[in-house]
Amino acid sequence: MTAVAAARRWRRAGIAVVLGLVVAVLAVVAWVGVRGWMAKNELDAAAELTGPLRQAVADRDVAAAAAAIDAVGAHARRAADLTGDPVWRLSEAIPAVGANLAAVRVVAAQSDAVVRDAIGPLVAAGETFSSGARTADGAIDLEAVASLQEPLARARAVVDGAARQLGAIEPDDLIGPVREGTEQLSDVVAQLSPTLAAIDDTAALLPPLLGTGGPRTILVALQNNAELRTGGGITGSFVEVRADGGRLSLTAQADSTRFTRRDTDVIPVPASTATIYGDGVARFVQNASTAADFGLTGQLLSEWWRSATGTAPDAVLSVDPLVLRALLSASGAIHAGGQELSADNLVASLLVAPYMALDRNAQTTLFQETTAAVFSRLMSPDADLIALAGALAEPVAEGRVSLWSAHPAEQAIIDRTALAGPAARQQQAGEDAFAVYLNDATGAKMDSFLDVGIHWGVAQCRADGHRDVVVSVTLTSLAPADALSALPWDMTGGGFYGTKAGDISTNVAVSAPRGSFFGGVSVQGQPVPAADAEDAGFPVAATAVGLKPGESTTVDFRFVSAQARELAPVILHTPLLETPEIAEAPLACS
Repeated sequence: MTAVAAARRWRRAGIAVVLGLVVAVLAVVAWVGVRGWMAKNELDAAAELTGPLRQAVADRDVAAAAAAIDAVGAHARRAADLTGDPVWRLSEAIPAVGANLAAVRVVAAQSDAVVRDAIGPLVAAGETFSSGARTADGAIDLEAVASLQEPLARARAVVDGAARQLGAIEPDDLIGPVREGTEQLSDVVAQLSPTLAAIDDTAALLPPLLGTGGPRTILVALQNNAELRTGGGITGSFVEVRADGGRLSLTAQADSTRFTRRDTDVIPVPASTATIYGDGVARFVQNASTAADFGLTGQLLSEWWRSATGTAPDAVLSVDPLVLRALLSASGAIHAGGQELSADNLVASLLVAPYMALDRNAQTTLFQETTAAVFSRLMSPDADLIALAGALAEPVAEGRVSLWSAHPAEQAIIDRTALAGPAARQQQAGEDAFAVYLNDATGAKMDSFLDVGIHWGVAQCRADGHRDVVVSVTLTSLAPADALSALPWDMTGGGFYGTKAGDISTNVAVSAPRGSFFGGVSVQGQPVPAADAEDAGFPVAATAVGLKPGESTTVDFRFVSAQARELAPVILHTPLLETPEIAEAPLACS
């Protein structure tokens, strides 16, 4: 064979190899393209069915929800199968195209996992927590609740895994349709995650809390926001509840007169807490919710109750009247004190009218009758647990419901939830969270006339890149000009606690993110003395503000950020009777 013939032969062989590679590449492209087109159709079909699924869940139509889950799941499963073969995975290495192929595979696989292993158990849990979650004699079916723990824990892990995988996708590498699909699933996962976490934690907490392993005692402390404390209001009314095997009974009620003022702390209080809030935190039962650390509040109330009754509760639950209002919005009106109490009139009927017209004994009678009526309604066998839980969502988010357990394993679960109290809520809100805490120093119920506004501003004024942050709290008295003569002693305090009758005195504190530096406090632009300490793990500054009727005052709390970076402040606050305005305000460097 001549050299020319050999060269021709090698050329033909090379062309054949190249043609073979081209054919193989075209085959791969066709394979991936066809399967990608089919997977897209499956995901689109699944997306179209999410509307009926949401409606079925909203209607609590279990059969319709199950059918919708099956239909959505079938499409998601086929999309996952179409994008999960080895050829597809190899194609993800192709520059530019590969990132989109990988994203489609992740979206398909996670859609399948979320529908199959998360939404199904969530719907099943909803059905169990509905009015059907009761035994024949009306007790809460704790065995049914406990049976949810394993599937809910798996569902939670699936959603957390989906969030991690979707979060690892770089959206800038994706074409429009793929990016949109990724964002849509990410939004679904973001909505599912806190819901699953809350239901999973509830399923773990309820059985032991409600007496699955033996009788439990729960102390319910009713806070009164007309006389503010950090956690909401003074703890002036108490209810002891016995839980045994899912059956709840009201065993005792008491008001603050049951507890004698002390000259020393009922239990030791951290020096930082006393620095910020004064030495009365553990000497008056009404001050128990002054501490931002609800673990301390729980222990204080437990010891107050033990010292008065001889029984230390297994758990302490704190709520305010707006929680009761939310419950009545789901359960309907009740009758107490010779009147009908509904979601529309409850707050005025409990926080204003009694102090304007009733003596102390009549006030106590009204509060206790109201408590008994609400408890009876909630314990009714036909009470709709899902509707009640839905009604509680907003009060829980606002920090109006807090829980402490004397049992460490249960407290460990509570600590990661929205029920863990003010300081824990600040921790959970992220590293840029600030909290504004208000504590009444009037000694009466004048906070029903207190209007609150909160503004915040951030500026980079320092060469080192740390930011200046100012949280401004504006307090306005809406009390009538003739409050001294027009309002009764129970409303004004009569000047007994050092504040002129008709005025409002408030201790204002701002808790900043961990590591922040104090920068001073000013009132109406003038520096004022302030207490500062690291309390409950956060830097806190506090000062006192006095208001005459109709007067308004702004207090500025300045901090320097712990890190040299941009901040996006989140503002939390003491639960109030009215939602305060919270807004950003420009901050100039001084």
